[in-house]
Amino acid sequence: MVLTTRQPRPAARGWSLFVSLALVAASVLALSLGGQRSATVADFLSRTPVAHRDLRVGVFGDQPLLGSVDSRGRRVGFDVELAAALARSLGIQPFYVPLAPQERLRALVERRVDVVFAGLLMTAERRRTIDFAGPYLTGDIVALAQRSWSGRLAGARVCTVEGSTVDDLLTGRRVTLTHRRGQRDCVDDVRAGRVDATVGDEITLRGQAYPVGGALHVFPLGAGLPEQRYGIGVTPGDRYLRALVDSFLLASFGKGEAGAWQRVADRTLVPAGYTRGQPRPEGTLLRGADDGEPVAGAAVLPPVVAPAASTPARRRRPARRGRGAAPPRRPWPPRRPVADPPEHPAGTTVVDRSPAWSLLLGVPVAVSALYLWIQSGGDRQFTLMLADSVNPITFLATVSLSVVWIFFAVPAMVCTVGAVVLASATDAADRRALCRRHPVARWTARTPPWAIGLSVLTAALSTPLVLLPAWGFALYLAVRPAAAGRWRTPLAAVLLAVPAVAIGAAAWREGEAALVLIAGWPVPALLLAGGGTVHRAAVATFVRAGGALAAVLAVGVLYAVVTTPILPTTAIQVARPVAATPTGAPAADPDTATGGTAVRQVRGYVVSVDGETTTILSDLGGVEILPNADIVSRISCPSFTDLPGDSAALAGLPVRESLLKALARRQRPAALQDPRCVVGRTSAPDEGAGMTPAPTGRPGG
Repeated sequence: MVLTTRQPRPAARGWSLFVSLALVAASVLALSLGGQRSATVADFLSRTPVAHRDLRVGVFGDQPLLGSVDSRGRRVGFDVELAAALARSLGIQPFYVPLAPQERLRALVERRVDVVFAGLLMTAERRRTIDFAGPYLTGDIVALAQRSWSGRLAGARVCTVEGSTVDDLLTGRRVTLTHRRGQRDCVDDVRAGRVDATVGDEITLRGQAYPVGGALHVFPLGAGLPEQRYGIGVTPGDRYLRALVDSFLLASFGKGEAGAWQRVADRTLVPAGYTRGQPRPEGTLLRGADDGEPVAGAAVLPPVVAPAASTPARRRRPARRGRGAAPPRRPWPPRRPVADPPEHPAGTTVVDRSPAWSLLLGVPVAVSALYLWIQSGGDRQFTLMLADSVNPITFLATVSLSVVWIFFAVPAMVCTVGAVVLASATDAADRRALCRRHPVARWTARTPPWAIGLSVLTAALSTPLVLLPAWGFALYLAVRPAAAGRWRTPLAAVLLAVPAVAIGAAAWREGEAALVLIAGWPVPALLLAGGGTVHRAAVATFVRAGGALAAVLAVGVLYAVVTTPILPTTAIQVARPVAATPTGAPAADPDTATGGTAVRQVRGYVVSVDGETTTILSDLGGVEILPNADIVSRISCPSFTDLPGDSAALAGLPVRESLLKALARRQRPAALQDPRCVVGRTSAPDEGAGMTPAPTGRPGG
């Protein structure tokens, strides 16, 4: 009787390593295709109706401090200037629509305006009708009276606006109430002595007191009264525009005294006695957000000048030879006649290998042509234009920077797969057989362990931080400790769990479940892998699975290549004709006009510049040929992919980015310091940033 030992099935051992390869492929695809959890300002702006026209802003027609018309016919006030800063931060222009207090909500519901900057109180009832961004302003309930008033409400004659909620706050204070249709009527009664004071919100009353100088004074009513919170009204249902307004307010809030809000308040509200700072707004700060305040020292290039090559070169006059001067140099080496090609003896077969070399050189040419075709949006004429303008060194540098991580990741993964294959050998003869059959095993056997470990560590630094546990798992498989023991695997799992838990917790707080799974799967995979070997019969299958993973990486590399910008992004301001308002007044915004001429922004890749025109591949599609005489300014812009992410971060380092890139950003952070970099678009000529005359209207909360 012959006893035979039962051989395990090929899939009985090492199945966790096959699952690990599949998880690596899924992680790479998720990071390549998932992108940032939230988009940039430009992405949000493209989803709003204002992406193709000016921003219609509802403002007060005749409310001092907030919105009014000065003696020169210009709109002034806190709301007007803050709305202009919002438009600048989005790279668009404001179109002011004067509104009476009673039509502010109706204008938003009927979509006659996009936003309302007109002292809207944020109440639960109004939230059911419109959307709010903010708060952007706060104030108290105060009294406005003559300076000689004692400030005591008990027994005083008080005027309030009809339907105002202030009446409920004055209940039980033993006052004699008088109602008027508007706040200005109450102020007139105070000045005439018919009432002692008028009670209302601080912003409105300070606006009424400021034009009359020191004749009236604002009296606080003490504690116990609710704070008034004002918001910016947004058309109902437009969550993208609301997010843009909130992001603008957050960008200003983060700058503090240097922000647009505080600078506008210093010019408009502070002279009237308003001393509050900007309230903390709601919402999220989007990538590339800015408050529209010009940056001091921002470099703005002058209009493009004709290149020097356009002028004919002058012929240089020969130098005059003096006594003792050296004779003119002759070209070296001297020209020799070109010999005829040698003749081959009869019967000799000459093999021409030029087609093979031509094919070898034609592959990168075809890839680069495909890349330019994708960058030009699939248009053949634009592809030819890019091919004529792009320098080959620029092309190679762009591609290398986009896939620089592959130079470290490929050797690390090849050595990891080879180490797993070598670990399945039963003896030295089996090890030699594996090396002969599988090149990955042969390459790994010839590589020193320190070189393998260094390649894995370098790959961990150049790939996204969330893949750090996966690279720790690969390091464990590639460089095994010499001393084997039952505590080796649990100890490695504990060490691997530290970064996995830290990254997973940061991703969980941001609600990014995919990042939690990517950071967490290496720990159980390490515990299940045990010694990190596969069955001898499953080695060939494991090598094929590694080849499939290499194919997935190749797809990720190709995606990174074809989506990388090939030319630096540039924002150009171009002069445009000034549109006229219905009243005949010029529709020019003083913040974006140059010499009385309105401008438009064009953003894209500058393809070529000659003596008369500049050709730019617009981000909105197509090619624009701009006359150099119409170009007002030009500025380089950072790529949106280089902006810091707002997703999960560990110790201030975004987990979707590599450690090297995060450290480089700390050295010189990329930010949209100029609103022209946000989006390049052309405003419709009939929707200019007009400032139409305002009808008279009474303010109200």
